[in-house]
Amino acid sequence: MPSTLGASGASSQAAAPSNPGPGLVLPTMQTAPPQQQPSMAPMDDIATGPVFIDQTGPDNPAGLAPADVQTLLAGGDPGSMRFLYPYENTVFPRGMLAPLLMWQGDMPDAVYVHLKAKTFEYKAVLKAEADQPGPMVVLPQDVWLKAGLQTKGRDDPFTLELTARANGKVAGPVTLHFNIAQATIKGSIYYNSYISTASFSGSIFRIPAGSNAELFLGGVACYGCHTVSANGERLISHTGGEPGQSYALTPMTQPNPPQLAAAPLPGFSGLSPDGAVYVASAHPAGNVRPQGTPMEAALVNDANLYETATGMLLAGTGVPAGAMMPTFNPGGALLTFTDFGVAGGRGIAVMDFDAGARKFTGHRVVFTDTDRYPGWPFFLPDSKAVIFARGVNSEFSGAGAGVIPGSGALGPESDLYMIDLASGKSTILARAMGLNSAMDGTGYLPFGADDLHKHYYPTVSPVPAGGYFWLFFDSIRNYGSLGLQRQLWGTAIEIRADGDYSVDRSNPAFYLPGQEFGTGNHRAFAALDPCRKDGDSCKSAVDCCGGTCNFPPPMENIEPVGSCSPPVMNMCKKQDEKCQTDRDCCLPLPGEPPLSCIAGICAMLSLQ
Repeated sequence: MPSTLGASGASSQAAAPSNPGPGLVLPTMQTAPPQQQPSMAPMDDIATGPVFIDQTGPDNPAGLAPADVQTLLAGGDPGSMRFLYPYENTVFPRGMLAPLLMWQGDMPDAVYVHLKAKTFEYKAVLKAEADQPGPMVVLPQDVWLKAGLQTKGRDDPFTLELTARANGKVAGPVTLHFNIAQATIKGSIYYNSYISTASFSGSIFRIPAGSNAELFLGGVACYGCHTVSANGERLISHTGGEPGQSYALTPMTQPNPPQLAAAPLPGFSGLSPDGAVYVASAHPAGNVRPQGTPMEAALVNDANLYETATGMLLAGTGVPAGAMMPTFNPGGALLTFTDFGVAGGRGIAVMDFDAGARKFTGHRVVFTDTDRYPGWPFFLPDSKAVIFARGVNSEFSGAGAGVIPGSGALGPESDLYMIDLASGKSTILARAMGLNSAMDGTGYLPFGADDLHKHYYPTVSPVPAGGYFWLFFDSIRNYGSLGLQRQLWGTAIEIRADGDYSVDRSNPAFYLPGQEFGTGNHRAFAALDPCRKDGDSCKSAVDCCGGTCNFPPPMENIEPVGSCSPPVMNMCKKQDEKCQTDRDCCLPLPGEPPLSCIAGICAMLSLQ
């Protein structure tokens, strides 16, 4: 039987709270957008049938009379009405905060929202957000979570229709299509801001899964140029000067944790996935070098390998002196970096790493530019491609701290690219940046050229989820009607069973919800949360050090909290469980996507 909620059910919250996240918005900036608060509803409960939610009755959240509801549902001429956010064909991860719907049109007092997929339908008359620069409404968080739990992935797109009433006149519907992936992004996201109102210096924020950002490192010191290990157990950061500091993270770590050790030359360094060592980024003399804080602008140093727990320099490791902006692959056996020794900093190289011997070997150049500067290389979790930013700035940056709305600081041109390591072919990630293809010079973004070619600091979540790799970057673009912002965005990269990343595999980007608004945010690091021991609670096998999460029998409307346990011998591995080869992963049931061992876990592949 379908699961139904009436107009007075748990999903009937009329309007979202307007908390913008940590801190307040600077007075010179525009009003912060309404921010949906995390719901206590279970994120991974097991749906047992279709879900239908109807909130168009007498108790509708907007409080409209039945006759007015019928007039709104009947629709009218949409005229110039169009969606400003989300974008057509965006792929969202499930489990995040609900998106803010924004459109072009007159300021409404009520809207009709109709969201439908194969086994999910939601109809509601909602009160529009007031005192905002344009029309907008937030989907109720519990409804968004239920939609994500019902998704069937890429073969089950959601259709969103929106009709608005403004000044007594009804316009719409306008229609949008998007997908929700069949998995949440694992772990937390750490990002940097230099103009945060929560701390009037450089600060590092953490966005836990499905929550708003919280200040993680901030206060008197200027924290920035951070790096987080893939397993989420180590973080290193500048602390206002040299040296920086390393931090040991646990499942119970609270903001402003105690310092573990001094971390020489922490800026733009590359932490090994287990956090044991890091490669300091080279800052060669001259104009071609990564720039960070003002103090770092005067710094000149070679790349070196350091022990994270002690800050000790490890000599004779073979890392090139000119290795800039290094990153390890999730398995820890490869390092990629922009090499100052290749065409004066216009080349990207890859090397092998022996973690036991702590030695780098096998230097090979995988990309060389002729007229731009490739920087911030980052592996996909299957290590078959490298993402990077290709820009005009010889300092490889996006104009320092970011853009303050209205300041005119738009940042230098920079685009996102991907190198297929097998073929050596590079391709622009056009769809993630607002272009329909590499040959499209105008794109699909509603504000046109103002939003193109300003994308910086790409990073990738260390594990796949729902048939996708999840890429994060900061972009200077209009966030709907809320204006030009430097904020964090994400895009889904389709996982290829054949390992071919020689063409664009990205999708239209989504705004990363929960981040502080209007503050010039950048360099988002997605990292797993530190793993939990046997006997601890879990929601995914990825949560557990042993790689297995045992769940009780599924029950409708009961949150499936499992328990970490040792792996079962001689049993195939299910999705998110630890593996060594593809043969460890269970064979799919008919109609289900296959599993592949990627970054040490059995991951769903994209069916294409």
